[in-house]
Amino acid sequence: MRSELHFVIVVCAMVNLHGLSHVNIRRFAAAGRAVPRQRLHEAAERPPDPQTLLTPFQLESKISDLVDWFEGKKNVLVITGAGLSTESGIPDYRGSNGSYHRGHKPMIHDQFISSASQRQRYWGRGLVGWKDFDSRKPNKGHMALSSMEMLGLIGVDFEDKQDFYAKGERENVKASYDYQKVSILTQNVDSLHQRAGSKHVTELHGRTDELKCMSCGARQSRHDFHNALKNLNSEWIEAALSERKDEDMRADGDAHTNADYSQLIVPSCQACGTGFLKPDVVFFGDTVPKHRVERCRAAVSAADGLLCVGTSLAVHSAFRFVKQADSTGTPIAILNVGETRAEAEGIDVLKVEAPIGDTLVGCMTAMEVLDPNKQASY
Repeated sequence: MRSELHFVIVVCAMVNLHGLSHVNIRRFAAAGRAVPRQRLHEAAERPPDPQTLLTPFQLESKISDLVDWFEGKKNVLVITGAGLSTESGIPDYRGSNGSYHRGHKPMIHDQFISSASQRQRYWGRGLVGWKDFDSRKPNKGHMALSSMEMLGLIGVDFEDKQDFYAKGERENVKASYDYQKVSILTQNVDSLHQRAGSKHVTELHGRTDELKCMSCGARQSRHDFHNALKNLNSEWIEAALSERKDEDMRADGDAHTNADYSQLIVPSCQACGTGFLKPDVVFFGDTVPKHRVERCRAAVSAADGLLCVGTSLAVHSAFRFVKQADSTGTPIAILNVGETRAEAEGIDVLKVEAPIGDTLVGCMTAMEVLDPNKQASY
Protein backbone atom coordinates (compact mmCIF):
# COMPACT_ATOMS: atom_id res chain seq x y z
CA MET A 1 0.00 0.00 0.00
CA ARG A 2 2.83 2.36 0.91
CA SER A 3 4.51 1.68 -2.44
CA GLU A 4 1.30 2.41 -4.33
CA LEU A 5 0.84 5.67 -2.42
CA HIS A 6 4.37 6.66 -3.36
CA PHE A 7 3.61 5.97 -6.99
CA VAL A 8 0.46 8.09 -7.08
CA ILE A 9 2.23 10.96 -5.32
CA VAL A 10 5.13 10.75 -7.77
CA VAL A 11 2.71 10.92 -10.69
CA CYS A 12 1.08 14.04 -9.24
CA ALA A 13 4.41 15.66 -8.48
CA MET A 14 5.74 15.09 -11.98
CA VAL A 15 2.77 16.61 -13.81
CA ASN A 16 4.69 19.75 -14.66
CA LEU A 17 7.55 17.78 -16.15
CA HIS A 18 5.36 16.11 -18.75
CA GLY A 19 2.49 18.55 -19.14
CA LEU A 20 -0.12 16.04 -17.99
CA SER A 21 -3.57 17.24 -17.06
CA HIS A 22 -5.14 16.29 -13.75
CA VAL A 23 -7.88 14.50 -15.69
CA ASN A 24 -5.32 12.05 -17.04
CA ILE A 25 -3.45 11.35 -13.80
CA ARG A 26 -5.52 8.31 -12.79
CA ARG A 27 -5.26 6.79 -16.27
CA PHE A 28 -1.51 7.64 -16.32
CA ALA A 29 -0.90 5.87 -12.99
CA ALA A 30 -2.84 2.76 -13.99
CA ALA A 31 -0.96 2.49 -17.28
CA GLY A 32 2.33 3.02 -15.48
CA ARG A 33 1.76 0.12 -13.10
CA ALA A 34 1.01 -2.14 -16.05
CA VAL A 35 4.44 -1.66 -17.66
CA PRO A 36 6.44 -4.87 -17.24
CA ARG A 37 9.90 -4.54 -15.72
CA GLN A 38 12.62 -6.04 -17.84
CA ARG A 39 16.21 -5.54 -18.86
CA LEU A 40 16.29 -2.71 -21.36
CA HIS A 41 19.40 -3.76 -23.22
CA GLU A 42 22.18 -6.33 -23.20
CA ALA A 43 25.45 -5.53 -21.44
CA ALA A 44 27.48 -5.96 -24.63
CA GLU A 45 25.47 -3.36 -26.51
CA ARG A 46 26.13 0.34 -26.63
CA PRO A 47 23.79 1.83 -23.99
CA PRO A 48 20.69 3.57 -25.39
CA ASP A 49 20.07 7.30 -25.13
CA PRO A 50 18.63 7.93 -21.64
CA GLN A 51 16.45 10.76 -22.94
CA THR A 52 14.54 8.48 -25.31
CA LEU A 53 14.75 5.27 -23.32
CA LEU A 54 11.45 5.33 -21.41
CA THR A 55 7.85 6.32 -21.89
CA PRO A 56 6.48 8.76 -19.31
CA PHE A 57 4.67 5.84 -17.68
CA GLN A 58 7.90 3.86 -17.33
CA LEU A 59 9.76 6.89 -15.98
CA GLU A 60 7.25 7.36 -13.17
CA SER A 61 7.64 3.71 -12.19
CA LYS A 62 11.40 4.11 -12.00
CA ILE A 63 11.04 7.23 -9.85
CA SER A 64 8.69 5.36 -7.53
CA ASP A 65 11.27 2.59 -7.15
CA LEU A 66 13.90 5.09 -6.05
CA VAL A 67 11.53 6.88 -3.66
CA ASP A 68 10.71 3.52 -2.05
CA TRP A 69 14.43 2.77 -1.70
CA PHE A 70 14.97 6.04 0.20
CA GLU A 71 12.24 5.21 2.72
CA GLY A 72 13.57 4.84 6.26
CA LYS A 73 17.12 5.91 5.40
CA LYS A 74 18.64 8.87 7.23
CA ASN A 75 22.30 8.70 6.11
CA VAL A 76 22.43 8.25 2.35
CA LEU A 77 25.77 8.80 0.64
CA VAL A 78 25.89 9.54 -3.10
CA ILE A 79 28.63 8.57 -5.57
CA THR A 80 28.44 10.40 -8.90
CA GLY A 81 30.12 9.85 -12.25
CA ALA A 82 30.40 11.38 -15.69
CA GLY A 83 26.88 10.32 -16.67
CA LEU A 84 25.47 12.97 -14.35
CA SER A 85 27.09 15.78 -16.36
CA THR A 86 26.01 14.69 -19.84
CA GLU A 87 22.85 16.80 -19.54
CA SER A 88 25.19 19.79 -19.06
CA GLY A 89 26.74 19.05 -22.45
CA ILE A 90 29.84 17.24 -21.15
CA PRO A 91 30.25 13.77 -22.67
CA ASP A 92 30.78 10.73 -20.48
CA TYR A 93 33.05 7.80 -21.28
CA ARG A 94 30.92 4.68 -21.77
CA GLY A 95 27.38 6.03 -22.22
CA SER A 96 25.20 6.28 -25.30
CA ASN A 97 27.34 9.05 -26.78
CA GLY A 98 30.42 8.37 -24.67
CA SER A 99 33.80 9.51 -25.85
CA TYR A 100 35.20 5.96 -25.75
CA HIS A 101 32.84 5.11 -28.60
CA ARG A 102 34.56 7.82 -30.64
CA GLY A 103 38.13 6.69 -30.11
CA HIS A 104 38.94 8.77 -27.03
CA LYS A 105 42.25 7.83 -25.41
CA PRO A 106 42.58 9.56 -22.03
CA MET A 107 45.86 10.83 -20.67
CA ILE A 108 47.82 8.24 -18.67
CA HIS A 109 49.68 9.43 -15.58
CA ASP A 110 53.06 7.96 -16.50
CA GLN A 111 52.86 9.37 -20.02
CA PHE A 112 52.25 12.89 -18.71
CA ILE A 113 55.05 12.66 -16.13
CA SER A 114 57.69 11.12 -18.38
CA SER A 115 57.06 12.63 -21.81
CA ALA A 116 57.33 16.30 -22.81
CA SER A 117 55.56 15.49 -26.11
CA GLN A 118 52.63 13.95 -24.22
CA ARG A 119 52.41 17.10 -22.13
CA GLN A 120 52.31 19.13 -25.34
CA ARG A 121 49.49 16.89 -26.56
CA TYR A 122 47.58 17.30 -23.31
CA TRP A 123 47.87 21.09 -23.17
CA GLY A 124 47.14 21.45 -26.87
CA ARG A 125 43.92 19.49 -26.50
CA GLY A 126 43.18 21.50 -23.38
CA LEU A 127 43.58 24.77 -25.26
CA VAL A 128 40.96 23.56 -27.72
CA GLY A 129 38.47 22.13 -25.23
CA TRP A 130 38.85 23.35 -21.67
CA LYS A 131 37.29 26.81 -21.97
CA ASP A 132 34.07 25.28 -23.32
CA PHE A 133 34.22 22.52 -20.69
CA ASP A 134 34.70 25.05 -17.89
CA SER A 135 31.77 27.17 -19.08
CA ARG A 136 29.19 24.39 -18.66
CA LYS A 137 26.42 24.91 -16.11
CA PRO A 138 24.92 22.52 -13.54
CA ASN A 139 21.87 20.63 -14.80
CA LYS A 140 18.70 19.67 -12.95
CA GLY A 141 20.35 16.52 -11.63
CA HIS A 142 23.07 18.55 -9.92
CA MET A 143 20.45 20.97 -8.60
CA ALA A 144 18.25 18.18 -7.25
CA LEU A 145 21.17 16.65 -5.36
CA SER A 146 22.02 20.07 -3.92
CA SER A 147 18.44 20.43 -2.69
CA MET A 148 18.48 16.91 -1.25
CA GLU A 149 21.62 17.81 0.68
CA MET A 150 20.01 21.01 1.99
CA LEU A 151 16.97 19.07 3.18
CA GLY A 152 19.05 16.40 4.88
CA LEU A 153 17.90 13.65 2.52
CA ILE A 154 21.52 12.84 1.66
CA GLY A 155 24.67 13.22 3.71
CA VAL A 156 26.55 11.43 6.48
CA ASP A 157 28.39 12.63 9.59
CA PHE A 158 31.43 10.89 11.03
CA GLU A 159 34.28 11.55 13.41
CA ASP A 160 37.01 13.77 12.00
CA LYS A 161 40.58 12.44 11.99
CA GLN A 162 44.00 13.68 10.99
CA ASP A 163 44.20 10.73 8.60
CA PHE A 164 41.61 12.46 6.38
CA TYR A 165 43.99 15.30 5.44
CA ALA A 166 47.16 15.65 3.41
CA LYS A 167 50.22 16.86 5.27
CA GLY A 168 49.65 20.48 6.28
CA GLU A 169 46.14 20.55 4.81
CA ARG A 170 44.16 20.50 8.04
CA GLU A 171 45.50 23.88 9.12
CA ASN A 172 44.18 25.43 5.89
CA VAL A 173 40.60 24.13 5.96
CA LYS A 174 37.58 25.17 7.94
CA ALA A 175 36.42 22.19 9.95
CA SER A 176 34.84 21.43 13.27
CA TYR A 177 37.76 19.15 14.17
CA ASP A 178 35.16 16.89 15.76
CA TYR A 179 33.01 15.71 12.85
CA GLN A 180 33.09 15.66 9.07
CA LYS A 181 30.05 15.79 6.82
CA VAL A 182 30.01 14.34 3.32
CA SER A 183 27.01 14.13 1.00
CA ILE A 184 28.61 13.37 -2.36
CA LEU A 185 31.70 11.49 -3.50
CA THR A 186 32.20 12.53 -7.11
CA GLN A 187 34.49 11.04 -9.72
CA ASN A 188 33.92 14.14 -11.85
CA VAL A 189 36.44 16.95 -12.19
CA ASP A 190 34.03 19.60 -13.51
CA SER A 191 33.11 21.27 -10.16
CA LEU A 192 29.44 21.32 -11.19
CA HIS A 193 28.28 20.03 -7.81
CA GLN A 194 29.76 23.08 -6.11
CA ARG A 195 28.32 25.41 -8.73
CA ALA A 196 24.92 23.87 -8.04
CA GLY A 197 25.30 24.74 -4.36
CA SER A 198 26.31 21.42 -2.82
CA LYS A 199 28.45 22.06 0.24
CA HIS A 200 29.78 18.69 1.33
CA VAL A 201 31.46 17.23 -1.74
CA THR A 202 34.61 15.10 -1.85
CA GLU A 203 36.23 15.21 -5.28
CA LEU A 204 37.67 11.73 -5.54
CA HIS A 205 39.76 12.49 -8.61
CA GLY A 206 40.53 16.13 -7.89
CA ARG A 207 39.63 19.12 -10.04
CA THR A 208 40.85 20.49 -13.35
CA ASP A 209 40.90 24.19 -12.53
CA GLU A 210 43.95 24.06 -10.26
CA LEU A 211 47.49 23.08 -11.28
CA LYS A 212 50.43 21.83 -9.25
CA CYS A 213 54.14 21.96 -10.08
CA MET A 214 55.67 18.50 -10.16
CA SER A 215 59.03 19.90 -8.96
CA CYS A 216 58.36 22.46 -6.22
CA GLY A 217 54.68 21.80 -5.41
CA ALA A 218 53.57 25.38 -6.10
CA ARG A 219 49.98 25.83 -7.22
CA GLN A 220 48.61 27.97 -10.01
CA SER A 221 45.18 28.77 -11.38
CA ARG A 222 44.43 26.99 -14.63
CA HIS A 223 42.81 30.16 -15.94
CA ASP A 224 46.11 32.02 -15.54
CA PHE A 225 48.05 29.16 -17.09
CA HIS A 226 45.73 28.99 -20.09
CA ASN A 227 46.11 32.72 -20.64
CA ALA A 228 49.88 32.23 -20.77
CA LEU A 229 49.44 29.26 -23.13
CA LYS A 230 47.26 31.31 -25.47
CA ASN A 231 49.68 34.22 -25.50
CA LEU A 232 52.58 31.92 -26.41
CA ASN A 233 50.61 29.94 -29.02
CA SER A 234 48.14 32.38 -30.55
CA GLU A 235 48.55 31.18 -34.14
CA TRP A 236 48.42 27.52 -33.13
CA ILE A 237 45.21 27.90 -31.14
CA GLU A 238 43.55 29.96 -33.87
CA ALA A 239 44.21 27.23 -36.41
CA ALA A 240 43.11 24.43 -34.07
CA LEU A 241 39.87 26.17 -33.07
CA SER A 242 38.94 26.81 -36.69
CA GLU A 243 38.66 23.03 -37.22
CA ARG A 244 36.95 22.13 -33.93
CA LYS A 245 33.48 20.54 -33.93
CA ASP A 246 31.04 20.28 -31.02
CA GLU A 247 31.44 16.51 -30.89
CA ASP A 248 35.20 16.90 -30.33
CA MET A 249 34.76 17.68 -26.61
CA ARG A 250 35.96 15.00 -24.22
CA ALA A 251 35.00 14.17 -20.64
CA ASP A 252 38.39 15.21 -19.24
CA GLY A 253 38.10 18.88 -20.21
CA ASP A 254 40.04 18.57 -23.45
CA ALA A 255 38.99 18.09 -27.07
CA HIS A 256 40.07 16.06 -30.06
CA THR A 257 42.19 17.91 -32.60
CA ASN A 258 44.38 16.91 -35.53
CA ALA A 259 46.76 19.83 -34.97
CA ASP A 260 50.52 19.29 -34.75
CA TYR A 261 51.47 19.48 -31.05
CA SER A 262 55.23 19.46 -31.62
CA GLN A 263 55.38 23.23 -32.05
CA LEU A 264 53.32 24.01 -28.95
CA ILE A 265 55.16 26.06 -26.30
CA VAL A 266 54.29 24.97 -22.75
CA PRO A 267 55.39 27.43 -20.01
CA SER A 268 57.21 26.21 -16.92
CA CYS A 269 56.20 26.79 -13.32
CA GLN A 270 56.19 30.49 -12.40
CA ALA A 271 57.50 29.76 -8.91
CA CYS A 272 60.60 27.65 -9.58
CA GLY A 273 61.05 28.39 -13.27
CA THR A 274 61.97 24.83 -14.23
CA GLY A 275 59.21 22.43 -13.14
CA PHE A 276 56.21 21.47 -15.23
CA LEU A 277 52.61 21.89 -14.16
CA LYS A 278 49.99 19.17 -13.94
CA PRO A 279 46.26 19.52 -13.27
CA ASP A 280 45.51 18.53 -9.68
CA VAL A 281 43.58 15.47 -10.85
CA VAL A 282 44.13 11.74 -10.70
CA PHE A 283 44.96 10.65 -14.24
CA PHE A 284 44.34 7.07 -15.35
CA GLY A 285 47.08 4.87 -13.92
CA ASP A 286 47.59 7.09 -10.88
CA THR A 287 46.23 6.44 -7.39
CA VAL A 288 43.82 8.47 -5.27
CA PRO A 289 45.69 10.04 -2.31
CA LYS A 290 45.52 7.83 0.77
CA HIS A 291 44.01 10.51 3.02
CA ARG A 292 41.15 11.03 0.56
CA VAL A 293 40.47 7.30 0.37
CA GLU A 294 40.36 7.11 4.17
CA ARG A 295 37.85 9.97 4.32
CA CYS A 296 35.66 8.25 1.74
CA ARG A 297 35.83 4.92 3.55
CA ALA A 298 34.70 6.60 6.76
CA ALA A 299 31.79 8.21 4.91
CA VAL A 300 30.71 4.85 3.46
CA SER A 301 30.91 3.26 6.92
CA ALA A 302 28.58 5.97 8.26
CA ALA A 303 25.99 5.48 5.50
CA ASP A 304 22.78 3.46 5.73
CA GLY A 305 22.34 3.65 1.95
CA LEU A 306 24.66 4.19 -1.03
CA LEU A 307 23.24 5.80 -4.19
CA CYS A 308 25.42 5.65 -7.31
CA VAL A 309 24.45 8.13 -10.04
CA GLY A 310 25.70 8.24 -13.63
CA THR A 311 28.59 5.83 -13.24
CA SER A 312 29.44 2.43 -14.67
CA LEU A 313 31.76 1.89 -11.67
CA ALA A 314 34.33 0.54 -14.12
CA VAL A 315 37.33 2.01 -12.29
CA HIS A 316 38.50 0.71 -8.94
CA SER A 317 38.76 4.15 -7.34
CA ALA A 318 34.97 4.31 -6.92
CA PHE A 319 34.00 0.64 -7.17
CA ARG A 320 35.90 -0.19 -3.96
CA PHE A 321 33.38 1.84 -1.99
CA VAL A 322 30.50 -0.13 -3.49
CA LYS A 323 32.26 -3.33 -2.46
CA GLN A 324 32.76 -1.90 1.02
CA ALA A 325 29.07 -1.08 1.33
CA ASP A 326 28.10 -4.51 0.04
CA SER A 327 30.40 -6.23 2.55
CA THR A 328 28.50 -4.67 5.45
CA GLY A 329 25.02 -5.16 4.01
CA THR A 330 24.45 -1.46 3.27
CA PRO A 331 21.66 -1.11 0.65
CA ILE A 332 22.90 0.08 -2.75
CA ALA A 333 20.92 1.75 -5.53
CA ILE A 334 22.32 2.61 -8.95
CA LEU A 335 20.79 5.24 -11.26
CA ASN A 336 22.55 4.62 -14.56
CA VAL A 337 21.69 3.48 -18.07
CA GLY A 338 23.85 0.51 -18.96
CA GLU A 339 25.22 -2.39 -16.96
CA THR A 340 27.67 -1.51 -14.22
CA ARG A 341 30.57 -3.37 -12.69
CA ALA A 342 28.48 -3.99 -9.58
CA GLU A 343 25.93 -6.02 -11.53
CA ALA A 344 28.63 -7.78 -13.53
CA GLU A 345 30.24 -8.94 -10.27
CA GLY A 346 26.95 -10.10 -8.78
CA ILE A 347 26.46 -7.41 -6.14
CA ASP A 348 22.86 -7.02 -5.00
CA VAL A 349 21.62 -3.56 -6.02
CA LEU A 350 18.45 -1.74 -6.92
CA LYS A 351 19.08 -0.81 -10.56
CA VAL A 352 17.21 2.19 -11.95
CA GLU A 353 17.76 2.69 -15.69
CA ALA A 354 16.30 6.11 -16.42
CA PRO A 355 17.33 9.66 -17.41
CA ILE A 356 19.17 11.11 -14.44
CA GLY A 357 17.86 14.68 -14.32
CA ASP A 358 14.16 13.86 -14.54
CA THR A 359 14.52 10.93 -12.16
CA LEU A 360 16.30 12.91 -9.44
CA VAL A 361 13.88 15.84 -9.77
CA GLY A 362 10.93 13.46 -9.60
CA CYS A 363 12.38 11.69 -6.57
CA MET A 364 13.08 15.02 -4.87
CA THR A 365 9.60 16.32 -5.59
CA ALA A 366 7.91 13.15 -4.34
CA MET A 367 9.83 13.18 -1.08
CA GLU A 368 8.88 16.82 -0.54
CA VAL A 369 5.21 15.91 -1.04
CA LEU A 370 5.52 13.05 1.43
CA ASP A 371 7.04 15.47 3.98
CA PRO A 372 5.45 18.91 3.39
CA ASN A 373 7.69 20.45 6.07
CA LYS A 374 10.62 20.08 3.69
CA GLN A 375 10.82 22.55 0.85
CA ALA A 376 13.64 23.28 -1.52
CA SER A 377 14.29 25.17 -4.72
CA TYR A 378 15.97 23.41 -7.63
